[in-house]
Amino acid sequence: MKILIWVLLGYLAYRMFKGKSEAKIAKKEPAVAETFQDPVCGVYISEADAVVGNLEGKRYHFCSMDCLRRFEQIQQQR
Repeated sequence: MKILIWVLLGYLAYRMFKGKSEAKIAKKEPAVAETFQDPVCGVYISEADAVVGNLEGKRYHFCSMDCLRRFEQIQQQR
């Protein structure tokens, strides 16, 4: 009878600890970074990797300084 009680207590303890570790894993989903499309070449970049330019109060995100310069040239020609 004592063995049965110890087995039952061991099983309950196992379930309690296993349940807590599964809950921690579920909470650690990676954050999704917002991406922007470069208006010149069409590449998608994250905010952290982007070169940001402003034109007439609007923000544009570029993959490189080269694309930013090309965009400025195109806008000056208009």
